[in-house]
Amino acid sequence: MTNKLATLTALAALALSPAVALAQSPTAPDTTPPAATDPVTPPLTPAPAEKMATPPATTTIAPNTPRFVDAQAGGQMLSSDLIGTDVVTANDEKLGDISDILFEKDGKAVAAVIDVGGFLGIGAKAVAISFDSLTMAPTDSGQKLVVAMTKEELNTAPQFKTMAEARSASGAPSQ
Repeated sequence: MTNKLATLTALAALALSPAVALAQSPTAPDTTPPAATDPVTPPLTPAPAEKMATPPATTTIAPNTPRFVDAQAGGQMLSSDLIGTDVVTANDEKLGDISDILFEKDGKAVAAVIDVGGFLGIGAKAVAISFDSLTMAPTDSGQKLVVAMTKEELNTAPQFKTMAEARSASGAPSQ
């Protein structure tokens, strides 16, 4: 019987402890006044304007915040619109067509991979050209890309290799 009474008393004390903690009044704030300080006098001449300029306001987006694009805007292209597009010289001589697009980790398009030479894709060589070197030109059927290079320059350009192709050529294990 004594054990039951002791157990019930302990349980009651535990159950009431949050209520007791809430009922306590908060501690009184410190009423000591802050130490007196000497007043600061402003400078007689204002600082030069360039030093007083405020930095431009920046908008920061919290990491991992989803950002959605609900429609394609003017001046934007889909990669599917570019793949297969003809690449021509300034004299409108066909050099090849875009077979792939190379992107940076941040999503920026770096280069267009163009299949040059060959016949119907057989025997063609992949050459990557920076997007800065390409100019979009409209055609009756859509668009074409113009590059300021000759067919000979593209045929002698180094072949573009993907990371997988470079690894297999060097014998390094693929990841």
